[in-house]
Amino acid sequence: MKRILTLFIALLVTTLAAFADAPKGTLVIIGGGVTPSGMHRKLLDLAGGTDAHVLVVPFGKGPEADAAPSVASFGKAGATHIAVMSADDSKAALAQVQSAGVIWFSGGKQSLMMPLLQRLGVVEAIRERHAQGAVLAGSSAGAAIMSKLMLMGADKTKDGNIVPKFGEALGVWPEVIVDQHFVKRGREPRLRAAIQAHPDLLGVGIDESTFVVVKGGGFEVGGKSTVLVLDSRAGGATKRTELKSGDKFEWGRK
Repeated sequence: MKRILTLFIALLVTTLAAFADAPKGTLVIIGGGVTPSGMHRKLLDLAGGTDAHVLVVPFGKGPEADAAPSVASFGKAGATHIAVMSADDSKAALAQVQSAGVIWFSGGKQSLMMPLLQRLGVVEAIRERHAQGAVLAGSSAGAAIMSKLMLMGADKTKDGNIVPKFGEALGVWPEVIVDQHFVKRGREPRLRAAIQAHPDLLGVGIDESTFVVVKGGGFEVGGKSTVLVLDSRAGGATKRTELKSGDKFEWGRK
């Protein structure tokens, strides 16, 4: 009896620690294309309302990228506090991250966005804000950077094999490799090659105008098209799960 009680207490402590370590924030990851209608208001609602401080990160098109469209979209959604991340002042950028309730990463190229975030020294602060409860959202390049291991394209060998290229990203969704524009650009072979190289991770391919809302150990799909999950974690044949709007997925289950 004493042994059973000891095991129960140990399990309870482990479970409580896992809950304590779980990020309090929400991820909203869009596969690119036209942003789903009402998305900017949805992000504000997830962050507590229109008074939430919004930080726009437009660096997918470089440090001089135009943030005006994103600022306008949040303004139309009712946001009262909107800032654009400084591209040349690391202290200012850090302060912006630390006060943000919503951090929005717009599209472009993840190969442009991540190096600038790293140079500004804000990557760890972004992770901390997510852990504390901030909503992190991104489309296209802003989706790809949510992984820890980020897809940055792929090469094809003479015999037709696909060789993915990877980089280090935000790591706020470390269990997966995200791929975007998925159905529109026929990227299933690329994502399959990526998880063959890293079978401990899930492949999550999100099509255009489609999104996932990630919270805790699962996500829910929304939008017009589909999300594909490729799972090789159990060994053997890759499990392929296609999801549509309203479907849910728990990645803890192999």
